[in-house]
Amino acid sequence: MIPQLELPANHLAALLLLACNFLRVRGLARVSAQDVLEATGATKSRAYELARALPERLTELVVPVGRPPTVVAPPAESASRELGRAALEYLLTHPGAAQRTATKTHYDDGYRDFVVQLCMQHSELDVVELADALLVPVTTLRYWLRAARTEVEPTPPRPASTVDTVSELHAQTVLAQWSSWRGTFSAFCEHMKRHHGVPLGRTAIASLLELTGRRKPNRRPGRSPDEIATRDSFESFFPNAVWVGDGYEFVVELDGERFDFNLELMIDAHSAAAVGLDVRDHEDSAAVIASFEDAVHTTSSAPLAVLLDNKAPNHTQAVHEALEGTLVIPATKARPQNKGHVEGAFGLFSQHAPPLCLDGDTPKQRAASLALLCMQLFFAAMNMRPRAGKRGRSRIELHREVKPTSEQIEQAKAALQARLAKQLAAQQTLRERQDPAKRTYLDAALVRLGLSDPTGHVQAAIAGYGLDDIANGVAIFEGKQHAKTLPEGVDIRYLLGIVRNIAQQREGMAIATALWDERMQARDAVFVALGAERDALTHTDNDVRLIDLVDRGINAEHEIERHFWLTAAGEVVLMYPVDQRRAVFERAARRIHTSFRVPHQRRLDATRVIASKLVALA
Repeated sequence: MIPQLELPANHLAALLLLACNFLRVRGLARVSAQDVLEATGATKSRAYELARALPERLTELVVPVGRPPTVVAPPAESASRELGRAALEYLLTHPGAAQRTATKTHYDDGYRDFVVQLCMQHSELDVVELADALLVPVTTLRYWLRAARTEVEPTPPRPASTVDTVSELHAQTVLAQWSSWRGTFSAFCEHMKRHHGVPLGRTAIASLLELTGRRKPNRRPGRSPDEIATRDSFESFFPNAVWVGDGYEFVVELDGERFDFNLELMIDAHSAAAVGLDVRDHEDSAAVIASFEDAVHTTSSAPLAVLLDNKAPNHTQAVHEALEGTLVIPATKARPQNKGHVEGAFGLFSQHAPPLCLDGDTPKQRAASLALLCMQLFFAAMNMRPRAGKRGRSRIELHREVKPTSEQIEQAKAALQARLAKQLAAQQTLRERQDPAKRTYLDAALVRLGLSDPTGHVQAAIAGYGLDDIANGVAIFEGKQHAKTLPEGVDIRYLLGIVRNIAQQREGMAIATALWDERMQARDAVFVALGAERDALTHTDNDVRLIDLVDRGINAEHEIERHFWLTAAGEVVLMYPVDQRRAVFERAARRIHTSFRVPHQRRLDATRVIASKLVALA
């Protein structure tokens, strides 16, 4: 009696498919392959793959009668050992391509492509065996294989130059090692010190690489000339003439649970004294009103004007009614220094206030009351602290010592009224510049996205941008909405932020393009070299040239170089027939979005540059 086989579905289906071929040739049975797959529940591709390999395995079972001859098998390396050796050779020639710390493991894009190619060459191994041989987590390797990309040879490094500030030997060692380094800069400095004995610190190595043009560090920009020129130019008149209000988000940790709150603060512009505050869940109109009322209670009088930023909750009808008799002036857009008094107070709080971390059984209301107490203690102490720049006088003293005359009050009222009229006129001019066609499109888009703007201020601000920017912003918002990646509780202000960012990016790219044209006319040596590099790629295959241009664009250090290479990539896509351009564009986008070392925003920007080259809206 033949025993019942207990085989996996794919293996059983492979055996039956092989038997069907034998029976069909001899007319013994007419069972179709579809019947076998349905009966076993096997996967079609895997079952056929096993069926093709099964005859070779069956021949191994055919053994002649008698004692087999003694044969000494020649030594041979297994596939796993070959994989491990290939990976080790790559890491020896590309130091830093794979690094492991106590918290994470870093892999270079080139090493990731190399591993993917190895896996494709050894397709007979499953993912678990491949990951074990290459010492890569299984989940990471599966993700790489799903996002497999075509290998492109890296750009050869520029020749090193002699540097006189350090010894020739150390300089050449650093430059030679950096040309093949694929890891982070911090790890490179540690590598040079530990493995090559180079007695140079991080600053010296960074200076050496910058002087030779190998690496350009990102530096924090200093104060702009406008900021320096307008310093101390805020007209505060006298105490209680102008208050400046704003919100500040902070966190209270209580018994292992985190609570998010908003501090709404009122600062007197003349004395820099904190006169009113409020703590609640979010920054809204009620918070503005509560902090204003607290400030009135503290100073015993209302100010002539309150300066608030352009957030929608700060300029609702409820705020204007609660602050009746006080001018509500919107701050200048994109200039935080316009509210420097309250921004400075928030900065001092973040530097001096202790962490709001408590233990014990606590409801959220107790956390809020404790936070309010901490704010009151801090700002009360700050108000009493002597100020060196004010001859030792505190903010309280500065607030109380000046008694304005009636003439000063009237002059302040007139000046503040003029400031308010100027802001309102600017807003009116913005509304007049808006195209009715854009407003019609935006109205329909807001209905489709389920967004509303009761005051109309945010919608008017969005309509002030170009139609191309609005369409891109609506598409991004709608895509995030479908993917369910929008932050919780977002409203129309989130759409405004997206459109603003796109417009700023487009403006930057337009400026970059204009700068490129001017510098090309001046025959700048740098851009001549770029043009020569681009022209040298015209004789290569279009597919390879497209990937090369995309890689150059996303890896370039300078914005104008990125735009140059990405624009060239878009021109290559235009060389394809119209019916193939979408597939070619998707291939370029896939290359961009699988370059994981490139920041996510830069990848999105690169995709948008190529798309705008292919499909123009205006």
